Amino acid sequence: MQNPGKNVPCAAILGPLLVISLYVVINWVYFRVLGVSRVAQSDHVASDTISALIGGRGAEWITLATIVSAFGSLHANLLAGPRVPYAMASEGVFFSFANRIHPVFHTPTGAVMFQGCVAIVLVLTGTYQDLYSFAMFAYWTFYALTGVAVIRLRRIEPQLRRPYRVWGYPWTPFIFCVAAFAISLNLCFTRPIRSSIGLAIILMGLPFFYHWRKHSTARLGHPVMSAGA
Repeated sequence: MQNPGKNVPCAAILGPLLVISLYVVINWVYFRVLGVSRVAQSDHVASDTISALIGGRGAEWITLATIVSAFGSLHANLLAGPRVPYAMASEGVFFSFANRIHPVFHTPTGAVMFQGCVAIVLVLTGTYQDLYSFAMFAYWTFYALTGVAVIRLRRIEPQLRRPYRVWGYPWTPFIFCVAAFAISLNLCFTRPIRSSIGLAIILMGLPFFYHWRKHSTARLGHPVMSAGA
C-alpha cells in the first residue's frame, strides 16, 4: 500500500458504505416483490425473489452466479488465512510444518494444507449456521482484541513507526472494541453452545502457545513476539 494515510480511511469508509447500500437495496427488493409474510416464511429469499421476477430458469443462473462469487471470498481467505499460522511457525510458536514454503510458487504450503484440513473437519461438524455461530464468535473476539492491541502498543511503544494513525484515537478503537465485544456477547446469548465451543477451541490453543514460546525463547535466548501482536 503506497499511501496508507489516504487509502486506509477511504477503504474503511467507502467499502462499508457500498456494502450497506447494496444490502439495503437488495432487501428492499425482497420485501417489494415477496412481501413481509413470504420473506418471513422463505428459507431461500434471494432464489424466491428471482423466481418471482424472471422465472425458475433465471433463479438457477443467479444461484450459479452466487456459487461462483463465493469462490472470490474463499480465494481471499485462502490468501490471508494461512499467513497467520505461517508467521507463528516462523517465530517458533506453532507446528513447524506450517513454516514450509513451496520451492517453486513460494506459497506457505504447510499452512495452506493445515487450514484446509481444519476447514474440512469443521464442515463435517454441523450446519452452516452452526459453523457461522462459533466462527463469528471467534472472529469478533479477535477483532476486539486487535483494537485493544492498538491501544496497548501505543502505550508501550510510542516511538514505533506507524504508516497510518487512526483518526479519533483513542475513541475510535475504543468504540470499535465495545461494538466487537457486544457482537461476541450477543452470540453467546443467542447461540450459547456453539459460542462455548468456539471459546473452548481458542482456550485449547493457549497451553500449546506458551509451551512453544517457552522452548523458542530458550532456544533463541530472547523473547518471541506472537503473530497476534
